[in-house]
Amino acid sequence: MRKGLMVVLLATLLIAFVAYTYIPAAKPRPRVGVYEVTIVGVTNTTVTVTSGNVTEELIAEGRWLLVTDDTVDLLPWFEAMNQIERGDATIVVAKTSLSNETKYVLLGLKQGDRKLVRLILIKHSAVKHLHTRTYMSIRGKIALKGEKLILLDRNGTKGIVVVGGKWVKAGSGETTWSEVADEFNVGDNLRIFCHNILVLNNKFTETFGIKFVVWGYSGAIINLDTGTTLSKA
Repeated sequence: MRKGLMVVLLATLLIAFVAYTYIPAAKPRPRVGVYEVTIVGVTNTTVTVTSGNVTEELIAEGRWLLVTDDTVDLLPWFEAMNQIERGDATIVVAKTSLSNETKYVLLGLKQGDRKLVRLILIKHSAVKHLHTRTYMSIRGKIALKGEKLILLDRNGTKGIVVVGGKWVKAGSGETTWSEVADEFNVGDNLRIFCHNILVLNNKFTETFGIKFVVWGYSGAIINLDTGTTLSKA
């Protein structure tokens, strides 16, 4: 019996050793912080900033959400970078390690009325994902309108509504957002039936003025002022 027990113990120790040796440790989450800096340089891959006596080069690539006083849109970095000027800014940065080398990744930037947000920061900042297979309803006024997005204002709380792509307009048939965008104007009241609402944390909202993101449509987008109704194609 003792011999059998020893076999079991040895087998257990062997399994533990193999697991410890061959299963990689989970990678630590990057540290994310908000900083006040001065921008001194912008390229098609990086932003260089200073704070005190420290100068850092931040990686800045990928797709970005742009919100200004005039528009809301999704842009690749080589277009988004044109919105940035030398001077003071608020930035959100992730500190991470790549090949044992510390890297700093730009996730968000606010300068004057211009706000740029990397899409991964929206996911990182989510505190709740509301989802249904049928639909949820949300109301608000159009605060800004872009080629793919709307900024919706719900009594002072603002959120992004994804509207790009193909739609079916009631009474007219299949269309695209670009073809019907002129029927949706700043100040119009909307009712939106959707599958998903992503709620963002307070720090993100304080920095960028956005509290939620809406996407996935089971029903329609209805302009309550004009009667224009769109359902997802």
